[in-house]
Amino acid sequence: MTSVIEKLGIEHVPESMRHGKTLYQFTLWFASNLTVADYALGPILYMLGLPISWLVLALILGNVLGGLLVGLLAAMGPTYGYPQIMISRAAYGRIGNLPFALANWISTLGWFSVNAIIGGYIINYIAPQIPLYAAILITVLTQFVIALFGYDTIHRSEYVLSIVLGILFAVSLALSLSKPHLLSSYIKSASFNPFNFAIALATVFSYIMSWGPYASDYSRYLPEGVSKAKVIAYAALGGLLASLWSEVVGFAVAAATGNTSGLPTVLVQFMGNYGIVYAAIAVIALFLGALAANVLNIYTNSLSALAIYSKARRWQALIAGAAVGSALAVLGGLNFVGYYEGFLLFLDYWITPWIGILLVMFYVYKVRDWRLVDNGPRVIWRALIAYIIGLLVSVPFMNLNAATGGLIPFIGPIANAMGGADISYFISFIMASIVYLIIFKIRYLKQIKINYY
Repeated sequence: MTSVIEKLGIEHVPESMRHGKTLYQFTLWFASNLTVADYALGPILYMLGLPISWLVLALILGNVLGGLLVGLLAAMGPTYGYPQIMISRAAYGRIGNLPFALANWISTLGWFSVNAIIGGYIINYIAPQIPLYAAILITVLTQFVIALFGYDTIHRSEYVLSIVLGILFAVSLALSLSKPHLLSSYIKSASFNPFNFAIALATVFSYIMSWGPYASDYSRYLPEGVSKAKVIAYAALGGLLASLWSEVVGFAVAAATGNTSGLPTVLVQFMGNYGIVYAAIAVIALFLGALAANVLNIYTNSLSALAIYSKARRWQALIAGAAVGSALAVLGGLNFVGYYEGFLLFLDYWITPWIGILLVMFYVYKVRDWRLVDNGPRVIWRALIAYIIGLLVSVPFMNLNAATGGLIPFIGPIANAMGGADISYFISFIMASIVYLIIFKIRYLKQIKINYY
């Protein structure tokens, strides 16, 4: 790995530039999921009041399913040599893919702002004389510099952060579980509710799955002949283990403190009870966790911007994304919990049917010619129709009222019957995949006619 600024943007990575080890897939996704964004899910799960056995099932099942999707998508990178949102062109067409590139640009901006808020909160907490908006700008600048250097620097940074964060979060977990009697009141009051279980599963799955549109961005430089199974395994395990770990810490701290706000300062205060050294560990872990995740957010955001407007340079897209994301972070900082939860649920609607079609294209149809990205059809209507059908069928399962914080007061009839539980993204994923697989299989393969020259 080198420290020079990455030259490529969304262009195809030629074989002469391929390098790297599959192990870095594990460390990258491990570091980027040991964050407060994951930690903040713990208090949400605590408030659902499920029995420990059902809570563990939701945690494991949600993280395994979400992590597996990320791994499956990451394995496309070495084959295509393109970022994930560019690979999407092979399924939807060069023009047909633009709505998804725009959606990903918006999604990555949202995640970037969420993590900028986290970093800002930490700096503001330890140095109250620094206003929150200034603290946010400090975190953004740090993340921007690493993203500017690009792919290799990001992997090197995440490798180091995976070790440091692993140690720091191990200390946090040990302290949060050091007094098991604090869970006694929770265990006594816990009761199983199928709707709350559905909400817990959806909440856990939705976070880790939302990394899907990023996956190949960080595997596209690997040699084309690298083992797909290893890429899938390392990426999936890194993400799901770290996500599970962070969520358990968040749940345990909520049980120990009775504070379910999800704010990062709660962890600092809790660990501070054991001494200033432990408080410092919490501060460092939270700040570095936000850094690890947000470097990926702003880097992928720049690639999505280039997929929309290819004439721009990557550094220009980075500056634009950092500026807009910082503004969103300053506004969102006024209401961290509502901002985070609303965005977390809302972004899922577009992602899962999009993933379903990509997986069928790559693993069932075995469409793996990288030249499709730049020379394929302008619009592949069959894929778009399958996507729309999958999304429409899922509407009765949606709870937009919860996802948008009440801005869109819509609750689908099935979601309403399920006590507000939103499982629409599971439905859209399944339906889009089935429609694309069964109805359009033969016609899709016949449609692809490429003029390479």
